[in-house]
Amino acid sequence: MSQRVVSNIYFQDNLPSSQLVIPLLPTLLELFYPSHCAGCGEALFEKSRLCSRCWRQLDLLPEHCCQICSHPLPTTTTDSANCENCSGRKLHFIAGISLFRYQGLLRKLLSQFKYAGDQSLKKVMGEIMSRTLQDQRLDGLSFEAVIPVPLHPHREREREFNQARLVAEELAGRSPFPMKDLLRRIKPTLTQVHSDRQKRIENLKGAFALKKKQVLCGNYLLVDDVLTTGSTLDACAKVLRDAGADGVWAVTIARR
Repeated sequence: MSQRVVSNIYFQDNLPSSQLVIPLLPTLLELFYPSHCAGCGEALFEKSRLCSRCWRQLDLLPEHCCQICSHPLPTTTTDSANCENCSGRKLHFIAGISLFRYQGLLRKLLSQFKYAGDQSLKKVMGEIMSRTLQDQRLDGLSFEAVIPVPLHPHREREREFNQARLVAEELAGRSPFPMKDLLRRIKPTLTQVHSDRQKRIENLKGAFALKKKQVLCGNYLLVDDVLTTGSTLDACAKVLRDAGADGVWAVTIARR
């Protein structure tokens, strides 16, 4: 069977034309109908959902940050210091990890995703989360499951989806850890955006439970969109720890 080479693509002379074209379809479609950057709308000829210019517009948190909640620290503090938000608190998660600030382009994308219902942005959020998994605080860790922070059923019906679940599914698809929907929200709470830390803690007491009673073991990774005081993550982590989880970590798309 003879072969010929055209631009580094091998063709077998006696293969049907359909067998020659089908493997090339994805490449041809990308060439003539490229995807577009979620940030600026420019045509993309790469696998990322953001162009390199928009990636540079995302505001990275400084490396010198609270090791528990990723809040930026003054340069005069030691590397092992915790921020005012975490000092004196008994938290049930070991670290809540974010790489980017909740501002600028990322805030706009999250608003489109969460409130305008643009579910196509889950791919971008999954990319951001997969980068977050590379944080040194997660080095060498293995997780029994990736767990989304649940919405109350009433809120999810209004929004028609849970943004944390979509992102958790994307993250699970890019990692060796399965996504498991273990938690449910049993108490409706008012929006937390304008609440201070103490009010958030009070609002979230008893707000979460396991979907079914079970004994857990090993480590778990919570997923949410934005970390503010860590109260929501802590309330979820408490449920997991009370059920037997050895350790709970969390990742979010952004840090407010």
